[in-house]
Amino acid sequence: MSMNVAFTLNGKAVSAEVEPRTLLVTMLRDQLQQTGTHVGCDTSQCGACVVHVNGQSVKSCSLLAVQVDGAEVTT
Repeated sequence: MSMNVAFTLNGKAVSAEVEPRTLLVTMLRDQLQQTGTHVGCDTSQCGACVVHVNGQSVKSCSLLAVQVDGAEVTT
């Protein structure tokens, strides 16, 4: 069952349909073409996937896409 996620990405309103278990980094890269966000280690260790969510640095490989619904995300 997919879910709609609506949020602000780099100052623009966006939305995407994602499966509940989709990682934020996967949605950013595969659905929203934000390829500057990388998956380096796939274990939340290296920081290549860091983005800002509501002004806080987070590792997008350890955050579900549905968790940013209504948030402001900066890559």
